[in-house]
Amino acid sequence: MAFSTITNLDAAAAQQHSHELLDRILSTASSTYVTGPVGQGNGERVLVLGGTGYIGRALVPELARRGYRPAVLSRSAEVKNEAEYADAEVIVGDATKAADVAAAVKAAPTAVVISLLSGRKPNDVEDCRQVDHEAVVHGIKAAVANDVQQFIHISDYGVYRPELIPQVYKIQVEGELIGQHHGYVPWTIIRPTAYFPYLSVAFGDVKNGLKYRIYDHGEWNVVNPIAREDLAEFIVNQVLNDDAIGRILPVGGPWNADNTVTLKQAGEFMFELNGKTPDWEVITMASWDKKIARLGRLSKLTKQLKPVVFYLEAAKY
Repeated sequence: MAFSTITNLDAAAAQQHSHELLDRILSTASSTYVTGPVGQGNGERVLVLGGTGYIGRALVPELARRGYRPAVLSRSAEVKNEAEYADAEVIVGDATKAADVAAAVKAAPTAVVISLLSGRKPNDVEDCRQVDHEAVVHGIKAAVANDVQQFIHISDYGVYRPELIPQVYKIQVEGELIGQHHGYVPWTIIRPTAYFPYLSVAFGDVKNGLKYRIYDHGEWNVVNPIAREDLAEFIVNQVLNDDAIGRILPVGGPWNADNTVTLKQAGEFMFELNGKTPDWEVITMASWDKKIARLGRLSKLTKQLKPVVFYLEAAKY
């Protein structure tokens, strides 16, 4: 399997493009589509795979608030003691094991299966294959076998131009779901923009006096991240929604001055919130790409270096 990379880009041109994009966005009347909560459940069981992660901690309570009966597959029963899961059914099992997923779906009549599954090691090909592809397929097959009314796959906005290993597997799942490779189940695919759990880690680093890493000028990209609470609301809006069946739905935060940022602007905001003077770790993209290329050549001789190469590529995001 081949993975594309962001290499040989013109830093100055990228910065100019980001500035032009920001100017255009902020000088145009916003056409952001805002719904708020739409739809209410009536006790239907909704199984969430990957529900103990960053997004799941917002999604599970939202399902309960909206009248659904959330169920979560978790490796640990201790999750039930956490506030976010007080109203959820917790089933102990491993999403990478087909039998555990099948048992979770069959445990009670299940109306909807939602997959939030995403590997925690974006630089590890095997981990991504097991979690971002195989585990999701386990969910699809179990949904088909148990006549589930809807399978909702939370994909990634980045699949429009996949650069990272998880994105490659996520778009593969999309194709298999749409093509009914594993049998028929009504589907909905959601492609959120970055919700950046990374930034919460970076915020902690800044708070503790560490530097904030940027590449070159820190303005390679402009993003409109979506808060996990807003994403959770959007996901629940699609549950058993006839208009969402058979659709790919991109979603992001508002394109306005308060939510449209470059990596550098996000860092400036963190330093401001912490009352600190900006302290940057500036790395040139050219030097980083040379390091990736050099290690890439060495990884052909030493397999242990392959995860390092993927990590360095992922770090640019």
